[in-house]
Amino acid sequence: MNFYDTNAWVGNWPFEPVGHDDISALRKHWKSAGVSGGLVSSLDALWLLNPTAVNTALITATRRLAGVDPLPILNLLDPAWEEQLGHLLESQAVKAVRLAPGYGGWKMNDRRAVEAAKHIIARGRQVVLTARLVDERHGHPTFKVKPVAAKAIARWIERVPEMTPLVQGLSRWELEELAKLSDRFLTDLSFNEWADTIGVIAKSVGHDRIVFGSLTPLHVLQAHVNKVSQSPATLARRRAVAAGNALKFLSK
Repeated sequence: MNFYDTNAWVGNWPFEPVGHDDISALRKHWKSAGVSGGLVSSLDALWLLNPTAVNTALITATRRLAGVDPLPILNLLDPAWEEQLGHLLESQAVKAVRLAPGYGGWKMNDRRAVEAAKHIIARGRQVVLTARLVDERHGHPTFKVKPVAAKAIARWIERVPEMTPLVQGLSRWELEELAKLSDRFLTDLSFNEWADTIGVIAKSVGHDRIVFGSLTPLHVLQAHVNKVSQSPATLARRRAVAAGNALKFLSK
């Protein structure tokens, strides 16, 4: 079964050592669990007002690596975000752009969240929204990032009719809340752990809107692979979640 990871990271996490910090180490880690490739973002870019240099380095590092696709992060708090986004979209290797408001210091109701999404979609790319990276109950005691609320995500989606974003980091209950408000988004399984995770989440969004995302190295890669490979879902559905849905999403 082919696995395409939509939620992989390289770089340094400021609160603890997390493992691989470059593309080479990530690829070895992926290979050990049977993952052939995926989208990669930089933990270093996550905290910067202007992450252009880190994003550029990521794009360069993934160049000519089959199946490894850079997922740069845009911080809308920087006054020059439009220029930075334009620079990112000059690269044909960039298939999507990640927005992470909780870590960038901006809010989902900011008009720039709508403007950026519209611009990304108009250029034929996709939008990935990080609602949560680390369970806030277990975060560093002096620095806890609140997850993006489902209602705020739904309002944002509604204001960009052309967009079907990939929303990552929602718990089951947050996902169910968002699904009641919008049917126009995809999600991964990174913050859901059940005996039949795919079956539980599919009740809210359907099998065709679930993609594989491991949140490696912050989470255990093999555990997320097992959610799919050991699922009681049909082989066709497992293959779709493992890679097919994500590849279809990125090829639109």
